Amino acid sequence: MHPDVALGVANVAAGGEAVSGDACVAAVGRDGVLVAAIDGLGHGVAASAASQLAARVVQEHVDDPLPALVCACHEALADTRGAALTVARIDVRAHTLTWLGVGNVAGVLVPAVAGAPSPAALLLAGVVGDQLPQLVPVTLPLVPGDTVLLATDGVSGAVADDLRVRGALGPLADGLLRRHRRGPEDDALVLLARFAPGEGAG
Repeated sequence: MHPDVALGVANVAAGGEAVSGDACVAAVGRDGVLVAAIDGLGHGVAASAASQLAARVVQEHVDDPLPALVCACHEALADTRGAALTVARIDVRAHTLTWLGVGNVAGVLVPAVAGAPSPAALLLAGVVGDQLPQLVPVTLPLVPGDTVLLATDGVSGAVADDLRVRGALGPLADGLLRRHRRGPEDDALVLLARFAPGEGAG
């Protein structure tokens, strides 16, 4: 992983399912790191097939503009159940976050500075693989220590409330998933990506 971005992921399948219909990507690109959280519609094998296919397409298009990347996923998922997708690019040179969401995969920018605003990704109505809205990415400035949190709809919307990001992100993602999972009837995924120059994977 990129030395300027630390990562943590937790993912759990719905009860009774062998695989999760949620998937994620963290890929190094030309200008930094691209992260994505993907929720295949429903759960089980068919949902997993959709989300895993989307994950492969995201990796193949890591340096594309986000609308083009989402369109590539849309075309690839035409014969699947479809998916919700939020994708975020951390540009480590420009110190910016650019993100784009279709469906109900939440995105929150957790600030390094206590009391600073926590912007949320604009989630556009639609289903990747079925119907796309007009795709309008949003770009925000980043400071060291800012953390992108992505969460599928198996996780409560309160997951980022009063959150302070410290220490290794893997255990933090696990804890957030345990505390904020809505219930066993759906897959659930939490991804954390902290802009941390020189820190590396955490």
